[in-house]
Amino acid sequence: MAQLGKHDRFYANPELRDAEWNQARQAPAWLVVTVLACVSVGFFAGFYAATPYSLLGWLTGTVAILVYILLDRVRRDRARQQLRRAHGQA
Repeated sequence: MAQLGKHDRFYANPELRDAEWNQARQAPAWLVVTVLACVSVGFFAGFYAATPYSLLGWLTGTVAILVYILLDRVRRDRARQQLRRAHGQA
């Protein structure tokens, strides 16, 4: 049986393809912890703080979620480029 190259192996095994994709676009642990801390503190302050701090808490939590979503899109695009480059595609 012929030896498969990286490009052929990538598409011949969908489980390996999915594992490489998930690994490439996974968020770093420090980012997840930071976002969870900002969202939890912000929403806690949004619920229980006085009016000016309540608004600041809601704003902080919402901005943290939006930044995480933006970084997810950047990670997905970068992962797609890296995997295409690694497996011989343009």
